[in-house]
Amino acid sequence: METENNEIMRTIEEKFTQIFKYMGIPKEKITMEASFADDFGFDDFQFTCLAFYIGLYFNINIRERDYVELDTIGNTIRFVRRKLNDNKSID
Repeated sequence: METENNEIMRTIEEKFTQIFKYMGIPKEKITMEASFADDFGFDDFQFTCLAFYIGLYFNINIRERDYVELDTIGNTIRFVRRKLNDNKSID
């Protein structure tokens, strides 16, 4: 079970690395505390693109009301983990 969790975590990190690369976030600026709006200057369009990529890469549905939870990189990763776990418990 521990190995499976490590594999899942690595996959999540790899997918987020790709998403952040597409979004133009420099690798050296990626921290769990970094804010998409304050640190990277994301506007509404960029934020919508971020939500789209996350939904596409992780096959999860992100509603507009969920956007408030996606303020920092850390909160976004936690949100995705929670959504993936919720989907897993439904299966």
